[in-house]
Amino acid sequence: MASRILSVATALPPHRLDAREALDRLRRFFPQLERLEDGEGGLGARYLCEPVDALLQRRSLSDLRVSYLEHARRLAAAAGRSALRRAGVRGCEVDLVITVSCTGYLVPSLDVHFAAELGLRPDVLRLPITELGCSGGAAALGFAHRHLGAFPDQTVLVVAVEVPSLNFQPADASLDNLTASLVFGDGAGAAVLGAAVRSGTGLEVVRAASYLVPGTAELLGFELRDSGFHVVLNRRLSRVVERELRPALERFQVASELRTLDFVAAHAAGPRIFETMERALGLSAGALDLSREVFLAVGNTSSAAIFFTLEKLIQRLGPTPATGLGLGLGPGISVELMHLAWTPSEHARDEASPVREGAAVAGRGVEQALLVPDAVEQDGRVER
Repeated sequence: MASRILSVATALPPHRLDAREALDRLRRFFPQLERLEDGEGGLGARYLCEPVDALLQRRSLSDLRVSYLEHARRLAAAAGRSALRRAGVRGCEVDLVITVSCTGYLVPSLDVHFAAELGLRPDVLRLPITELGCSGGAAALGFAHRHLGAFPDQTVLVVAVEVPSLNFQPADASLDNLTASLVFGDGAGAAVLGAAVRSGTGLEVVRAASYLVPGTAELLGFELRDSGFHVVLNRRLSRVVERELRPALERFQVASELRTLDFVAAHAAGPRIFETMERALGLSAGALDLSREVFLAVGNTSSAAIFFTLEKLIQRLGPTPATGLGLGLGPGISVELMHLAWTPSEHARDEASPVREGAAVAGRGVEQALLVPDAVEQDGRVER
């Protein structure tokens, strides 16, 4: 049984950092950045939970925990609240909440800290996911899909939030730390899902699958040291992804009867991974433009990145039915795959003209909230 994505919402913290300023600030830690002067255009902008000067300072693990709880809770609640409102679902109607984050650690889990704010019931099922990294958002959507297959009358809220800026290591001059500093950004995403039988239009998850590449545990992830989380990005990562991704997709296509790819919604990993995906999957030019746009706008928000891509995808999908692939890559190396299907509303199909056929139209149930000081939300917009 397919499940339906009833809404998607994202949220960003208030501090925006463009590529030029990021490079200027990081050169004191990484002199080799002088050679990247001509590469600013490919880095794009990032949103940070705190002013950049504060993030470049050393902090204790205790300080990091306090900051993570404050910012992750606020971003998660904003994205979750927007997703519920856009889906027309009250918090008390949510039966399962799946919370994803890998850039901080809390006990009790993060969902406990925003449950009352979203109006979740005391008996709501809670599934916190911590260790799946960038693939966690896609994995959570897959878990929601499987849950709805067993309990089609229920409603699932998925929330992913990451604040990787808190994990900058000023004393770590490694290439891994440099790459992470250039690629990752803070943000949150959320989605409300229900069984596909509730409505005949919108974006469906037809099938979901996970694939773990054996012997790759050391290629990607976090190491928890005395000073906090340190990113691990092995140079073999691209080669392994290029070798393993296509066989995983081919098996998935056979199992899910996914014969054509009208679109690909990949989490916004970064330029090198985009190129690797294109080679591995034999994608045509422009197939990952949505993900590239997301990366330039907000960076790689880790597990939340798939929601930023899905948000943009729903805005672009038009009055023609389409099928495609949702894709997330994470530590393990793990691959998360989703067979997605778009069914436009009858109104959208009736409204389509020869001129507009194939043109992007705004999808319902999509919202992005920018967390800015003294911001007031007005019908899905944020006004100052």
